[in-house]
Amino acid sequence: MFLPLVSFVIAFFPIVYALSRTTPPTGSIVVNPSATTSGQFKTLSSAIASLPNDGSDQTIFMYPGTYEEQVLIDRNGAVTLYGYTANTMDFNSNQVVISHAGSPAIGATSDDNSGTLRVQSDSVTIYNLDIRNEFGTSRTDGQAVTLSEYGDKFGAYACRFFSYQDTLYANQGTQVYLQSYIEGGVDFIFGRHGQAYFQGNTIASKGAGCVTANGRESDDDTMYVFESNTVIAAPDAFSNVTNNVLLGRPWGDYAKVIFKNTVITAPMNKEIWSEWSSNDPMIDNILFAEYNSTGSGVSGASRPSFSTILTSTEAADYTIATVVGSDWASWVDTTYM
Repeated sequence: MFLPLVSFVIAFFPIVYALSRTTPPTGSIVVNPSATTSGQFKTLSSAIASLPNDGSDQTIFMYPGTYEEQVLIDRNGAVTLYGYTANTMDFNSNQVVISHAGSPAIGATSDDNSGTLRVQSDSVTIYNLDIRNEFGTSRTDGQAVTLSEYGDKFGAYACRFFSYQDTLYANQGTQVYLQSYIEGGVDFIFGRHGQAYFQGNTIASKGAGCVTANGRESDDDTMYVFESNTVIAAPDAFSNVTNNVLLGRPWGDYAKVIFKNTVITAPMNKEIWSEWSSNDPMIDNILFAEYNSTGSGVSGASRPSFSTILTSTEAADYTIATVVGSDWASWVDTTYM
């Protein structure tokens, strides 16, 4: 009886350790909206500005609050952002919100410049943060980027991303999104050159439109792969969501998006996939593929001829290593897989 007890204790303690993060890890820069202590910062932007622009690894811990600011991360060394939470594995427990209201429609010079959190350096990791673009809260607002991602080895863990059109700009570099919540209505996961892998996420459609708009423009290694995610209607979805959700449309001539083992309860359009437009379909060189899609949303689906249903052998070719490289285990937090 002694040996099983030892095994239980060894397995149990890492789980307990992962349940909360309510104090700053040793060596962290601290962000606190009510900071009175010397050395703490009231905004994330000021904390980032304080970091040395060198190759050192830096950690920032954020206390609960709503931080109304636009944030740019652009430095040589790695940056890890931790949000205060009682449960690191559950995005519903997040207590840190970063909020901004910006759009190319109101003066930003690009999609990237409208983003609430803009990542333009490598090895950035974020945990338990809610990130919002408040401009993109209705179906009439237009483009409003929440996260603009341009760096390699980016990871988002148990985070939440909120907007309506163009929520997540997965535009460039290797990136993973694990156990997170991504909400939008129109083309809300999009980008040109991103190598993005999504696993265990809740993807919530708030209104009529496509989940993805992949803009791959040549036959290169970039793609979006979704493994074991759930696609739902957002809790406060507009009425036009019914029968009007699609998995994607091609923003570029070589769009490449693969959904594997997806549970879909969102009220999908029976076509499941869309061309870009009737005047410019952009479907000749795309790969829009699924394997083992289940749920009420795909019941009775009548997919278009330009989409693909993969065999199990074909689906096995699309893994996290396929998307972000064989060295993925050296920088991805596998606790969330």
